[in-house]
Amino acid sequence: MMMTADMFGLDVPWFYGKNLQIRPLDNVYQINSSILPETLHPVSILNSTEPIEGNGRVEEGKIKYNKGQKITSIAFLKVHKAGSTTMQNLFFRFGIRHNLNVLLPKTGNYMFNMSEAIPLKPPNVYSIFACHTRYSKSFYDTLFPTSSLKIGIVRKPVDRIISAAYYYRDVFNDPYLKRIPQANFIHNLIGQQEKYDTSYFSRTKNTMANDFGFRKGIQATDTEAIQSYLESLNSDFLLVMVVEKFDESLVMMKRLLSWSFLDIIYLKTNSHQHKPVVLNKEEEDNVRKVNFLDFAIYEYFTEIFDKKLQSMEDDFGGEVTFFRKILSKVFTFCSDKNVKDDTKLFINESRWDDEFNVLGVECRWMNTGELNFIKALREKIMKI
Repeated sequence: MMMTADMFGLDVPWFYGKNLQIRPLDNVYQINSSILPETLHPVSILNSTEPIEGNGRVEEGKIKYNKGQKITSIAFLKVHKAGSTTMQNLFFRFGIRHNLNVLLPKTGNYMFNMSEAIPLKPPNVYSIFACHTRYSKSFYDTLFPTSSLKIGIVRKPVDRIISAAYYYRDVFNDPYLKRIPQANFIHNLIGQQEKYDTSYFSRTKNTMANDFGFRKGIQATDTEAIQSYLESLNSDFLLVMVVEKFDESLVMMKRLLSWSFLDIIYLKTNSHQHKPVVLNKEEEDNVRKVNFLDFAIYEYFTEIFDKKLQSMEDDFGGEVTFFRKILSKVFTFCSDKNVKDDTKLFINESRWDDEFNVLGVECRWMNTGELNFIKALREKIMKI
């Protein structure tokens, strides 16, 4: 029997509290709240079931480049500390660029049910969802009245745990992480998790599993249940991206959604610097034992991703290389303090896309933090 997220329960742990209000992290940018110009790609009412001209096709299991119709109804699962803020920014910009309605909570940046959503007047519909939540198939199926495609993301568990530990200790001052001695911080956390990290789900324990909707209390010995739920997730999600192959993931998504290079450009966001950490064999074994669900998720979806990579045709490697050249140009362009909103960066036509311009306003959007972006989108939606 195929299991669903609902069958595994929706126990929301303390750090997903319904009334959780996330501290602003955007003050580094000090972006004017009016980041969405009235005259440049304003958010407006558009039924997202109408495709937009794009490129891509799937043929006999092979994913190829071809001009087609852009898919515009997307539900993204924002996984904590797994490149998901960068992806959220990308989806928000796609919504703006194509005049789509972005589904947002009335307050904060978490949403667990539709009663928390900003309503639209019928017959208007939402097209993009990319805020924090906890996956449930039934919930995601209620997000849009028409079918949408689901996209998720995973990251190597050890790297995600280390990143999350430093981030939530230094930026959020999380109490359980602040109690851990700073000297040998990560080694203390991993070596003494029974002392410092006692919750079933936490910032640093099986976080991806919680985001993907696994039931609280499932044990490592429940291998059939774990495998069955992973298979149900695979049937739900069009693509689960892999952080360690981020650019390849984006180019694959571009093909699957028939998007353009402009739709997948990005600048890395919400990155917190910390000293490198090297674990010994005993620590590696221990972190795998404790985070058995996150390792199961990561290994399952990276294997599927690698198989999808093998199905790529039309010189996929060349397309990724070309995309990285575009990213380099975009980074240089956006680093120029003289760039204005209407300044253009011209990108030549390639075998994988038509020529296009990157406007300077894209740089401002890419450099806008999560909360400021949500605030600006919310203000636009409230005017509809």
